[in-house]
Amino acid sequence: MHDELALDRPARARLAEDLLGWNQSRPADDPALVASLREALEDGLAPLGADLTAAAATARRGRLLVSKSALDRLSCDGWQRDPKPYRHSWANARGTLTHLAVEQDWHEGRADAPAAVVGRVWRAEASRRPGDPASLSRWLNDLPADDAAGLREEVGALLTGFREVWPPLPPTAVGARVERPVEVALAEGRVVLRGVPDLVLTSPRRDDRARTLVVDLKTGFPRPEHDRHELRFYALLVSLSSGRLPFRWATYYVTEGRAEVESLRAETLQVTVRRVLDGVAQLVRVATGEPDTLRLRGGSWCRFCLREDECEVAADARRIQAVSQPAATLPG
Repeated sequence: MHDELALDRPARARLAEDLLGWNQSRPADDPALVASLREALEDGLAPLGADLTAAAATARRGRLLVSKSALDRLSCDGWQRDPKPYRHSWANARGTLTHLAVEQDWHEGRADAPAAVVGRVWRAEASRRPGDPASLSRWLNDLPADDAAGLREEVGALLTGFREVWPPLPPTAVGARVERPVEVALAEGRVVLRGVPDLVLTSPRRDDRARTLVVDLKTGFPRPEHDRHELRFYALLVSLSSGRLPFRWATYYVTEGRAEVESLRAETLQVTVRRVLDGVAQLVRVATGEPDTLRLRGGSWCRFCLREDECEVAADARRIQAVSQPAATLPG
């Protein structure tokens, strides 16, 4: 397959070897492992019984939705129950626009200059929901002209950097799904796992080897533990939805042009199954329990919770932080 790729630059050749795994052996696919992962999820959900049914009945569309955001909130029941509304920021807008630009550029086959791709993405996003004060459209439209130009320039530079490192991947060599939602239903539809992996790359060859690579793109500062958890959730989703194991999954840091890579290990996916089960148990507990039964834990996440100002646990966490790290403060 190397002959089909433009590996004329050292960074591209390194990515093809370290991330894409060209000319390397692949682990065997194991349908029995995928089946056992699903079975472990179903068996873990069964004891929730009537409580799961009651919690799902209160949720939108009658099903509990388990996403990476829901799993992030495992830190505290209060945060799970009362998260603050999402607020757009420069960093988040830059990440969203970069993802959209990479997606569009991928589908267009890099046929245009990065600035032109970014311009089209910007116009499409700015016109999507301009009347919604909470939308990215409104946030983009409210930016001063100089700031808007600066943000477009940053996104264009990130897209250019992505092109420099990632070789073009012809469809004859690699099948690609870019920013496509993946859903897996469990417990007779009462629970749905959902995520949107940035890139899912597959070999068109079909044999007994694992031939899927799952990639999550990040444009912000690395958060190693958090990023690994997100990526492993995506790897589990892809395994369950396709019935085939990924041979590798990786977080690609666009600003740094580097990847953090994990190769297939059954134990890693099994740990992720347990984390998902913990997430469902928390969702059920929050939906069906009384407020005074919530399991609260303070930390840096308190700033994302509507309960922060009145929560004694959050106040205690700030006091501990002030004593143990006088130079740092928990927002609040």
